[in-house]
Amino acid sequence: MTADSISLKGATTHFLHTEGPRGFLLRFALVYAVVTLVLQVVGVWTQAPVYEIYLRAIVQNDGDITPYTDELSAQSFRANIGSLILLPFSLALWVLFEAASQRRYLRAEGFSLKLGADEGRLAVVGLIWFALLIAGYFALALGAIIPGVIAGLVAGAAVGALLGGGIFLIGLVVALYLFARLSPAAPLTIRDRQIRFFESWNLTKGHGWSLAGSYFALFALFTLVSLVLYGVMFFLAFVLVAPAIDSSAGDETANAVLSVMAQPAFWGPMAFVMLLVLMVFGAFAHALGGPAAWVVRQETYQGGTAITETFG
Repeated sequence: MTADSISLKGATTHFLHTEGPRGFLLRFALVYAVVTLVLQVVGVWTQAPVYEIYLRAIVQNDGDITPYTDELSAQSFRANIGSLILLPFSLALWVLFEAASQRRYLRAEGFSLKLGADEGRLAVVGLIWFALLIAGYFALALGAIIPGVIAGLVAGAAVGALLGGGIFLIGLVVALYLFARLSPAAPLTIRDRQIRFFESWNLTKGHGWSLAGSYFALFALFTLVSLVLYGVMFFLAFVLVAPAIDSSAGDETANAVLSVMAQPAFWGPMAFVMLLVLMVFGAFAHALGGPAAWVVRQETYQGGTAITETFG
């Protein structure tokens, strides 16, 4: 791959220019949304007792959670256990859809979800990403908090907050760069039919910032669209529960709101809007794999090995 072969536009929009059967992105986004929505419903169900306590505190006690501390602690423990149980399903969700996404990019396949060798290898890649994410989280938190606290004790809270915040922002930029350098792990694994991870570092040498720019553009677009959709969802939720708030008072308000939220007239429209939101998430999940797959394809073509010859 030549030094100028990375195209910011080509990498960012690669998800719109793949070969293969038509309709992949719509099918991918729709199935992703439905599967994710089911997991979201289960997740909300596990957290519902916690939400109900906060709602009661807001409506009945002006937001003061102190009288509900013991009850909240007990319910939070149960809810957290439920969330931990769902964690492996989240990894499985990523593996299934990432495999389908990368097979599209590198083998021009239609949309399909299956369990096979590709998914097994990507599960290992996902676990490596998860371990790096946890390590990076603690490194970033400690790297920002410790200097910030020391500076705050020496020079004042304002200086400490400024220093800690500055280090945190720098850490985010570094994290994006490192993510970009290692991002071809999944497409390399799909292409070579072997577990690949740190080989991505050599492949992206000299192109880290170009890839980081591509990911930043995708994140910015995704954030903008998501904010608009979430705004619509929260506005719709307020409109639907407003009559219950207006028609009740005091201790009855929380029960009235919960009663409305249990009705199909509330959760039906909310589920539809949430489905649209999750379809955007699905489209983004596929688009996010595009820049790394584009780099892998460029490297393959530059090396003289055609995709159709390798995977035909």
